[in-house]
Amino acid sequence: MYKIALIASPNLAAHAEHLTQLLSLLDRPDVSLWCDRAFRQTLAEDFGLHPKIAGYIPSDFSPLDMDFVISLGGDGTLLRAARRVFAEGTPILGLNMGRLGFLNDRSIQEALPLIERLFEGNYTTEERMLLSVEVDGTHYGEVLNDIALLKRETGSMITLHTRLEGKELANYECDGLVISTPSGSTAYSLSAYGPLMMPQTRAMLITPIAPHSLTMRPLVLPEEQTIELTVSARNNTFLIVLDGQTKILPCGVRIRIRKSANTLRLLHLDDYSFTDTLRKKLLWAAPVRE
Repeated sequence: MYKIALIASPNLAAHAEHLTQLLSLLDRPDVSLWCDRAFRQTLAEDFGLHPKIAGYIPSDFSPLDMDFVISLGGDGTLLRAARRVFAEGTPILGLNMGRLGFLNDRSIQEALPLIERLFEGNYTTEERMLLSVEVDGTHYGEVLNDIALLKRETGSMITLHTRLEGKELANYECDGLVISTPSGSTAYSLSAYGPLMMPQTRAMLITPIAPHSLTMRPLVLPEEQTIELTVSARNNTFLIVLDGQTKILPCGVRIRIRKSANTLRLLHLDDYSFTDTLRKKLLWAAPVRE
């Protein structure tokens, strides 16, 4: 029996037909489907779909004991799904039903003819690096994409006192700092003019956001490095954002970021190429002289 969890975006109105087809393909005697109550309600009320649901995913974000997790949505949905399986090693199949979808395997249209491969074992998995975050010596979380340390008000910069392996690197005066994995190089860091990195690059990336000094540039680090940071700000607080989850912290806390011992397993139903993803998502294949 395959235990499969469905984790979905709430914005799937344009994909009623695709959801119907997917649930039909998963309606098998050897499959037990799990989802949260909100998604079950959405399927019934918005789409008139009533799949057989074996149980509901706990709402307390406890780890999921599943054979597979299927993410239905964009990258944000996949990041939400990933937080449930970081420590479990459960493979995630990302079906893009959003916009860019850098982390997803395929669009749902492309994936539907390939779903049978899930049960045939005819798929591959790819391990993605995670970062682990400590605040004042206590484990704070893990991320697939990035950690952002940001100012809270628009009027003044913050200063991020940064050390590598205990040695001073820089005092970044800027709107914020993004520390990302190779996977996260296509996310927030990219909008701050950080470089793209292939997913299997063994490195981390520090990207300043709107730095006061033009000499402050993105920096690629070996994956074994430990980054230590403290923040100074006029209002004595700052924002910390872990894969889109935002909290307020007081200045003076000590933040330590390093490579996690865990990894995320992304599942691919057919040949996967990050270069193809770049060509499609960033339009690198598009003609520029038309």
